[in-house]
Amino acid sequence: MNYKIIRSKRRTVALLISPDAMLTVRAPFMTTLEYIKKFVFEKRSWIHKKQVQIQKNGIPPPTKKFIGGEDFFYLGKIYKLNFENRAGAIEWYKRQALPKITERARFYSQKTGWKFKSISITKAESRWGSCGPKGSINFSWRLVMAPPDVVDYVIVHELAHIPERNHSAGFWNKVKSVLPDYKERRKWLRENVAKFKV
Repeated sequence: MNYKIIRSKRRTVALLISPDAMLTVRAPFMTTLEYIKKFVFEKRSWIHKKQVQIQKNGIPPPTKKFIGGEDFFYLGKIYKLNFENRAGAIEWYKRQALPKITERARFYSQKTGWKFKSISITKAESRWGSCGPKGSINFSWRLVMAPPDVVDYVIVHELAHIPERNHSAGFWNKVKSVLPDYKERRKWLRENVAKFKV
């Protein structure tokens, strides 16, 4: 099984399946290659199931040609937008994403008491958000393409990692206490991820 390994200051090993069904393993710096191989082997059934689901849903739409009036998603709706190239499109999305996501993050932070120290918009392609060890929260520019209720889910997900640094039952209970329908929002995001290609 082919996969890419990305090491960082994270505490746990995580598996990510991209829209083109490729596997990425995110692991702490000190994790041995032997442990990663064993982890991937033990999760092989889950990995295969996810890859089959993605392939069954179809190949992601082709890359934009960047001609006048192409369709682009913004907050779940399609707009006719003009960009000269992909870099210009990403910069536009980043400018839209920062104030919108910051506004919603502050709203849920005040509602829950989960205080974040900083927020940033990244160029991440394989994940929607992340939470740093010192309370920083980061979101992919692609998130602002999704409908508002899905944007809120990703924001609450990352905020919940501030008090709960894992995906335990306690973590999901925190998410559920804020968004009782989080499973439907998460399901929508997983099923529609291929739409958000630029």
